Amino acid sequence: MAESGIKVVGLNEAIRALRAIGVPSAEIGAASQQAGELVANTARSLVPVRTGALRATIKAKKIARKVVVSAGNNTKVPYANPIHFGWNYDKVNLQAKNIRPRPFFSNALSRTRTQVYTLFFDNMEKLFQKYSNKKP
Repeated sequence: MAESGIKVVGLNEAIRALRAIGVPSAEIGAASQQAGELVANTARSLVPVRTGALRATIKAKKIARKVVVSAGNNTKVPYANPIHFGWNYDKVNLQAKNIRPRPFFSNALSRTRTQVYTLFFDNMEKLFQKYSNKKP
Protein backbone atom coordinates (compact mmCIF):
# COMPACT_ATOMS: atom_id res chain seq x y z
CA MET A 1 0.00 0.00 0.00
CA ALA A 2 1.35 3.42 -0.82
CA GLU A 3 2.50 5.50 2.08
CA SER A 4 0.44 8.33 3.33
CA GLY A 5 0.90 9.57 6.79
CA ILE A 6 1.90 12.05 9.37
CA LYS A 7 5.51 13.09 9.79
CA VAL A 8 6.46 14.78 13.03
CA VAL A 9 9.30 17.26 12.64
CA GLY A 10 11.74 16.92 15.52
CA LEU A 11 10.46 13.50 16.56
CA ASN A 12 13.94 11.97 16.80
CA GLU A 13 15.06 14.77 19.11
CA ALA A 14 11.96 14.33 21.28
CA ILE A 15 12.56 10.57 21.54
CA ARG A 16 16.20 11.17 22.49
CA ALA A 17 15.08 13.63 25.17
CA LEU A 18 12.57 11.15 26.57
CA ARG A 19 15.20 8.40 26.64
CA ALA A 20 17.63 10.78 28.35
CA ILE A 21 15.24 11.15 31.30
CA GLY A 22 14.78 7.39 31.51
CA VAL A 23 11.61 6.65 29.52
CA PRO A 24 11.78 3.03 28.30
CA SER A 25 11.58 2.54 24.54
CA ALA A 26 8.61 0.21 25.02
CA GLU A 27 6.57 2.99 26.61
CA ILE A 28 7.43 5.41 23.81
CA GLY A 29 6.39 2.76 21.28
CA ALA A 30 3.14 2.06 23.11
CA ALA A 31 2.27 5.76 23.07
CA SER A 32 2.86 5.87 19.32
CA GLN A 33 0.94 2.64 18.79
CA GLN A 34 -2.20 4.17 20.29
CA ALA A 35 -2.19 6.88 17.63
CA GLY A 36 -1.78 4.25 14.90
CA GLU A 37 -4.65 2.19 16.32
CA LEU A 38 -6.90 5.24 16.06
CA VAL A 39 -6.25 5.42 12.30
CA ALA A 40 -6.57 1.63 11.90
CA ASN A 41 -9.91 1.54 13.71
CA THR A 42 -11.27 4.33 11.53
CA ALA A 43 -10.00 2.60 8.37
CA ARG A 44 -11.76 -0.61 9.45
CA SER A 45 -15.02 1.31 9.67
CA LEU A 46 -14.56 2.80 6.20
CA VAL A 47 -13.25 -0.16 4.16
CA PRO A 48 -15.80 -1.74 1.80
CA VAL A 49 -16.80 -5.19 3.07
CA ARG A 50 -17.86 -8.28 1.15
CA THR A 51 -16.32 -11.07 3.19
CA GLY A 52 -14.48 -9.07 5.86
CA ALA A 53 -11.09 -10.47 4.82
CA LEU A 54 -9.66 -7.08 3.84
CA ARG A 55 -10.97 -5.41 6.99
CA ALA A 56 -9.40 -8.16 9.11
CA THR A 57 -5.93 -7.38 7.70
CA ILE A 58 -5.93 -3.70 8.73
CA LYS A 59 -3.27 -3.41 11.41
CA ALA A 60 -1.15 -0.80 13.16
CA LYS A 61 2.39 -2.09 13.73
CA LYS A 62 5.44 -0.51 15.27
CA ILE A 63 8.35 -0.84 12.86
CA ALA A 64 11.63 0.69 14.01
CA ARG A 65 10.85 4.29 14.99
CA LYS A 66 7.46 4.58 13.36
CA VAL A 67 4.01 3.06 13.44
CA VAL A 68 2.71 1.79 10.12
CA VAL A 69 -0.96 1.17 9.43
CA SER A 70 -1.38 -1.35 6.61
CA ALA A 71 -3.94 -3.60 4.94
CA GLY A 72 -3.84 -6.68 2.77
CA ASN A 73 -1.09 -9.12 2.06
CA ASN A 74 0.27 -10.73 -1.07
CA THR A 75 -1.32 -14.15 -0.64
CA LYS A 76 -4.83 -14.18 0.80
CA VAL A 77 -5.80 -10.52 0.34
CA PRO A 78 -3.81 -9.10 -2.60
CA TYR A 79 -6.51 -6.62 -3.58
CA ALA A 80 -5.99 -3.91 -0.92
CA ASN A 81 -4.31 -1.50 -3.37
CA PRO A 82 -6.91 -1.89 -6.16
CA ILE A 83 -9.72 -1.33 -3.66
CA HIS A 84 -8.03 1.75 -2.18
CA PHE A 85 -6.71 3.32 -5.38
CA GLY A 86 -9.05 1.82 -7.98
CA TRP A 87 -8.13 -0.22 -11.04
CA ASN A 88 -9.33 0.61 -14.52
CA TYR A 89 -7.37 -1.77 -16.69
CA ASP A 90 -5.24 -4.87 -16.15
CA LYS A 91 -2.35 -4.39 -18.59
CA VAL A 92 -1.01 -7.91 -17.99
CA ASN A 93 -4.24 -9.75 -18.82
CA LEU A 94 -5.58 -7.00 -21.11
CA GLN A 95 -8.88 -6.74 -19.27
CA ALA A 96 -11.04 -3.86 -18.10
CA LYS A 97 -11.43 -3.97 -14.32
CA ASN A 98 -13.53 -0.87 -13.60
CA ILE A 99 -12.85 -0.90 -9.87
CA ARG A 100 -13.54 2.58 -8.58
CA PRO A 101 -11.25 3.99 -5.89
CA ARG A 102 -12.39 3.60 -2.28
CA PRO A 103 -9.62 5.46 -0.42
CA PHE A 104 -10.40 4.15 3.05
CA PHE A 105 -6.89 4.82 4.40
CA SER A 106 -6.67 8.35 3.07
CA ASN A 107 -10.13 9.09 4.42
CA ALA A 108 -9.31 7.54 7.80
CA LEU A 109 -6.18 9.66 8.09
CA SER A 110 -8.07 12.80 7.04
CA ARG A 111 -10.77 12.15 9.63
CA THR A 112 -8.38 11.42 12.49
CA ARG A 113 -5.40 13.68 11.79
CA THR A 114 -6.16 16.18 14.57
CA GLN A 115 -7.01 13.41 17.04
CA VAL A 116 -3.80 11.56 16.13
CA TYR A 117 -1.70 14.67 16.81
CA THR A 118 -3.50 15.34 20.07
CA LEU A 119 -3.29 11.75 21.31
CA PHE A 120 0.37 11.37 20.33
CA PHE A 121 1.53 14.64 21.90
CA ASP A 122 -0.60 14.10 25.03
CA ASN A 123 0.98 10.65 25.43
CA MET A 124 4.48 12.11 25.01
CA GLU A 125 3.68 14.83 27.55
CA LYS A 126 2.41 12.22 30.05
CA LEU A 127 5.63 10.25 29.66
CA PHE A 128 7.69 13.40 30.15
CA GLN A 129 5.74 14.32 33.28
CA LYS A 130 5.90 10.77 34.67
CA TYR A 131 9.65 10.39 34.24
CA SER A 132 10.85 13.94 34.84
CA ASN A 133 9.26 13.91 38.32
CA LYS A 134 11.10 10.73 39.38
CA LYS A 135 13.94 11.14 41.80
CA PRO A 136 17.19 9.26 41.04
